[in-house]
Amino acid sequence: MKKKHTQDLKNDLVKKASSFEEAFFSTGATYIHPTALIGDRVSLGENVKIGPNCIIIGNTTIGDNTKLHANITIGFPAQVLGLTESYGTISIGKNCEIREFVTVHAARAPDGKTVIGNNCYLMNYCHVSHDCVLEDNVTMVNNVQLGGHTHLETHAFLMANAVTHQFCRVGQFTAIAPFGGTRQDVPPFCLFSGQPAAFSGLNLIALKRAGMSSETINSLKHVSKLFYQDKLSLMVIKDLIKKEPLWGSDPKVNSFVIFIEQSTRGVSRKTLLDV
Repeated sequence: MKKKHTQDLKNDLVKKASSFEEAFFSTGATYIHPTALIGDRVSLGENVKIGPNCIIIGNTTIGDNTKLHANITIGFPAQVLGLTESYGTISIGKNCEIREFVTVHAARAPDGKTVIGNNCYLMNYCHVSHDCVLEDNVTMVNNVQLGGHTHLETHAFLMANAVTHQFCRVGQFTAIAPFGGTRQDVPPFCLFSGQPAAFSGLNLIALKRAGMSSETINSLKHVSKLFYQDKLSLMVIKDLIKKEPLWGSDPKVNSFVIFIEQSTRGVSRKTLLDV
């Protein structure tokens, strides 16, 4: 009798597991696991999946087709001494994959916001601190840690265990290598490694995957060499751009220069060759 009871219990668990897998991975409807906790101010889009033991609170909006896998917490107060409640808003876009044990914190002020764009992939144990902004198509590999007010531009790629200081900005298509750490802004289209992060070339794999032409890539190689290896001032580089339109007229070169011009935290000019 006891053996039969054990087998029945096992069968029930198998059925529940199969039911969860189908609901989470195969159906086209919103699904919330029975162990998840969802706050009153949380708004979910269509076909959103909330996995086991997730806790979502605060003024949080999650877009269509986004998956929160398991043991994820979203909306808890910012990690600021003396702060005891969740402020502002949290917005997570469409088609995002948020994996196990990710944490996303609320803003530190009533008018603040923490934003994750569309098509972002956050892997296990990543932390998105208060007031961070992730634009579309950002990837964070396991255990990436973002300081408050970090801004990741579109297609930024942070590899495992990378970290950012508060208020840092990472440019579009820029990658930070595993265990890299940045305490200043890092311009677009580049690859950085080490602590503090040092320029180690263009993020060629991402640029080619994005379909950028060889002419554009060569133009970016030229302007990044002038800035990082030749250590020319931005004023001199802008004069060269006017005189040499063959590479200087490329819109991506303009984006590189504008990013540096608009940096409020400053841009490190250290390269791996300087270390």
